[in-house]
Parts: sequence; structure tokens; C-alpha cells
Amino acid sequence: MKSFKEYLTESKKVYEFKVKIAGDCPKDCTEKIKLALSQYQLESCSGGKRTPIQERQVDFPEHANVNVTVFEVCTCYPATSLQIKNSIAETLRMSGALIKVRNAMEERELAINNANAVKSGKSVLEADYEKEDNQKLVGDKHTMSLLKELGKSKSVGEQKKGINDTILAKSVPTEKLKDKPVKQNNTSAVGSRKVKLPTAKGL
Repeated sequence: MKSFKEYLTESKKVYEFKVKIAGDCPKDCTEKIKLALSQYQLESCSGGKRTPIQERQVDFPEHANVNVTVFEVCTCYPATSLQIKNSIAETLRMSGALIKVRNAMEERELAINNANAVKSGKSVLEADYEKEDNQKLVGDKHTMSLLKELGKSKSVGEQKKGINDTILAKSVPTEKLKDKPVKQNNTSAVGSRKVKLPTAKGL
């Protein structure tokens, strides 16, 4: 049986963030981040991973030709991304425009929003749509194919056995849908037939 301490350790919730700093980081940046987040009971802080210099960064579109240093931090005390950002910016004495902080959910949202951000070099406005009438989804062809599928279906009853087997049918009756067209009466109700006038009887 587990002790109370083990249960408490397993139920411990942590809050993960990614801290991104544009440009060159100050000296002892990791230690200063740990100091800034000590009020949130810092669980762990990874060393900074530096990305190559790019013309435009996704997180810092207003800064051109800069590298980004990424830190992964984990706190035990709940906090928002803005609180983490303000604490780090104040401790590092940097502008908030050079720091981006996101949690795991915000990172996933950013990845979804920028899934098609890669430029293909093709003009979308001048390109024509692919020629497709979509009659397989709607229209007469779709209706006819649906009716054919319904015509193939069969309604089969379940055979029950009991004391009345001698008077019941020996096999299960099947029912098929008939494809014979129904004869329609196209004659008008008014003026199609000549009305027979009654003959006058002599007085």
C-alpha cells in the first residue's frame, strides 16, 4: 500500500512554459531566470537552446535577422504566461518585446495557426479552381446512386420457433424492392373527357 507522501507526490501538478528571448541573452541568463521564477516554486529550468539567425522569426516578426534562445521552465505554483514574462523581463532588465512566454496549449495553437505559413511562391488569387462539378455529392447522379443502393437492401425477418410451426411458413419471407416504374395518369381532371348529356324524356 502506498503512503500518503507517495500519493501526494503523484498528484503533484506542474505548469510548463517555454521562454523565448530574441537576440543575445545577458550573462548568467539561466540563473537569473531561476531567480525570477523562484516565487512560483520553480521545479526545473533547462539550459538555453540557441536557434540559427533567421530573416523573420515566427515569435518576433518585428525583429529581422535575429536568433532566439529557448528555455523550458516548469513551476509548481500556477501562473499565467504574462506573469512569467513580466517577472523574467524585470529580472533581466530587458524589454518585454524581446521576450515571449507560452504554455503547452499556446504552443500547440501557434503550431496550428502557422501550419500553412510556408510560402509556396504561387499566386493564389490568379489561380483557377480545379474543374469539378461535384455531382457525386449532390445532384441527379447522387440521387440515382443512392436509390440503387437502397434497391439492393433486403428486409429479412427473424424465424421464430414454437408450437405454431406447423401452420407457419417454413422459410423466412424476404422482401425486395421493385424497380418497376409506376404508371402515371397524365390526363387532366378537367376537360379531358366529353360529358354525356342526359336525354330528355317526353312528357
